[in-house]
Amino acid sequence: MPRINIHLYASLRRYVGNRPSVELEIVSGTTVGAVLTELGIPAAETRILFVDHRAASLDHPLSGGEEVGLFPAIGGG
Repeated sequence: MPRINIHLYASLRRYVGNRPSVELEIVSGTTVGAVLTELGIPAAETRILFVDHRAASLDHPLSGGEEVGLFPAIGGG
């Protein structure tokens, strides 16, 4: 099965045992949104998505070998 590497930033790491990245097997055509669901990450908590260092959306299909970056909303004060 194809694999992807998922890099999680800031508060999103809590969904994967506070690890900075995970590798996941996928079926070709799986979307970024489906990956979030599989990891238990609410889509509303993910504000910025990258696939291979390019902005992406939740409906972006994956084929394997991609690097996916997930960032939460970051607030300042």
